[in-house]
Amino acid sequence: MQVVLFGVGSPIVAEYVETCRRLDWSIVAAIQNRDGEPHFKDLSKIVNVTAVDSALSAYPCLCPLFTPANRALATREARNLGFRFDVSMIDPHAVIAHTTSIGGGSFLNAGCVLGAEGFVSRHALINRGACIGHHVVIGDFVSVGPGAVLGSLAAIETGVMIGAGAIVLPKIKVGAFAVIGAGAVVTRDVAPRAKVVGNPARTIAKDMPEFEPPDTSSRPQ
Repeated sequence: MQVVLFGVGSPIVAEYVETCRRLDWSIVAAIQNRDGEPHFKDLSKIVNVTAVDSALSAYPCLCPLFTPANRALATREARNLGFRFDVSMIDPHAVIAHTTSIGGGSFLNAGCVLGAEGFVSRHALINRGACIGHHVVIGDFVSVGPGAVLGSLAAIETGVMIGAGAIVLPKIKVGAFAVIGAGAVVTRDVAPRAKVVGNPARTIAKDMPEFEPPDTSSRPQ
């Protein structure tokens, strides 16, 4: 498989590179879409966004950015340049139930475990060692930090960011664009755009920013 990484301003690009290496995937180019020092080490493959042509945009694309809003913005920019997101990248050291569906543009890092009958929508990022129970539904552009645990039948809506080591109990619903702080233990539903922290988790903000995910009319590929 040959892929393009779009957006190299986040250190998490290193995780994408490592998974590509383990999968024996080739990174054709790393697109720099913002000024600043890139986190992609092979400088010979860095291409400025202004130099993208139709030959390059023919390759499947991934956006290696952890923050959901940043990943959504990069995805929109990449789509406007003709890139497609019909590939998900699953590390060979992840354990994914055969009955769980993974949407295009998503990245499942090493050591994560996804239980049976789950659904991961488009452009999600499940980081190292996260444990996702059975029948969990994860929406577009959700980010799940390292070591987080999502109990069975949980529902995580669009654009949610879950910090490292957080625990979401079974059957909990986390509303769109909410933020779950690192180490939080979520024992009740979380309202959209709320930020919760602590054990048990308590709301400390109710106005987290939202964004419009690109291509909302299409289903995961």
